[in-house]
Amino acid sequence: MQHSRATICPNHIATGLLLVSCLLLSACSTTAIPRGHSLAAVEKTLAENFPIALLPPQTSQEDSLSANAAVQLLLQQSPKVRAAIARLGIADAQQLQAELINNPHISIGAMKPDEGGRWQLDAGLSQPLLALFTRPLRRELAQENLLLAQQQLQAQLQALVVQTQRDYYRAVATQQHVQVQQQVWEAARAQQQLALSLYRAGNMAENTFLYYDNELRRVEQQLNAFKQTAQEKRLQLFNLIGLQSTADFTLPTQLPLPGDDIFVHRELMAIAKQQRLDLRIAQQQLTLLEKRRHLIKNEYGWRDISLGINAEREFDGATNIGPAVEFSLPVFNRGQGALAGIDAQVSRLQAELQQRELDMDLQIASALSQLKTAQQQLTLLTQSLAVAQQRVALASREVNFMLSSPLELLAIKRDEIQLAHDYTDELNRYWQARSQLELAIGQALPLIPREHKEHHHHD
Repeated sequence: MQHSRATICPNHIATGLLLVSCLLLSACSTTAIPRGHSLAAVEKTLAENFPIALLPPQTSQEDSLSANAAVQLLLQQSPKVRAAIARLGIADAQQLQAELINNPHISIGAMKPDEGGRWQLDAGLSQPLLALFTRPLRRELAQENLLLAQQQLQAQLQALVVQTQRDYYRAVATQQHVQVQQQVWEAARAQQQLALSLYRAGNMAENTFLYYDNELRRVEQQLNAFKQTAQEKRLQLFNLIGLQSTADFTLPTQLPLPGDDIFVHRELMAIAKQQRLDLRIAQQQLTLLEKRRHLIKNEYGWRDISLGINAEREFDGATNIGPAVEFSLPVFNRGQGALAGIDAQVSRLQAELQQRELDMDLQIASALSQLKTAQQQLTLLTQSLAVAQQRVALASREVNFMLSSPLELLAIKRDEIQLAHDYTDELNRYWQARSQLELAIGQALPLIPREHKEHHHHD
């Protein structure tokens, strides 16, 4: 857009130029934006949806790292969180820029006749009025863009919180496997030592002793593999939450026990439609496109105008002064291509929004199925562990009365310990499914007390 130029006599028009400039500036006064306000709003919503994000008491490195402390370390130290927050700062800066007005244009020139004489002096001040007319729209657009950035940041933080929980449960599960496998190794070692004593006494065939001797090495190999996996999961967790691999935090060796929680699909779907940030983001993007459509129509309309003062001092000393206005005629370019692009983006976003709702339904249904299966498996494994413990007690009594071999007792004990591996796997699957369900609905899930269980039914 071209700006009109005012030709001004320095002695007579300076006051007029100053007056026009002040009027233009006063019409476009800016509003200060509170620093950190947009981030505080994100933090508040995050704490409401995921109370685990609230600041807990400080945890020393000698303590066992809890899930809550892991999330806090993520929010305080992770470079991924800092990078996500920096992107919100960009949106803050864009909103601040939208509050500002364009600087007025000043032009100064001088011409002298070839044959000599007085100089013709030019001075001008102009201001594009499009910036004034579209300023409310640009401010609304920047505010909507900031809201979109806030929602995107909150979605990223929630995803990181859930990912931290899932990595934490995986890491603790591998620590629990190490503890269980340590017991398997101890039982296998006891078998090997007993078999060695019987073999040396001539009460066991060499082939049988070699079986127990080789079994101890096999169990030790499994123990080393569990330890390696536990170290890898621990390092992955530390990397996610922003800790060095040499950090002194330790992890628990037992996963928390499951709750008696039962969730209803239709209720979770209703929560998800209100809380899912990807749905909000898609809807916010549609709002932004509608505001951009309005802005484009105004930019290519009759408001493409510049206003200024036009003054001139002739060679003979005569001075002329008057207002100047310049505008473009929207004859050819009315933003047809830009508007068509907006229409295509709206169609794409509407289709994506529908697909996200379908994906949301699938994620909730899948997580609920995994959660229910894990609960059923844990119930069966709890019963199996109780039976295995009873068998160990009975076998111990038989050994005391010399009705059974100590090797059989150790074998029964190893079967009981192996069930503990299966229980750990299912317990990890339970917490993984629960975390995935929280991500699917966009907020943390409460544990439903056992006494309320009979009042809920699965769809």
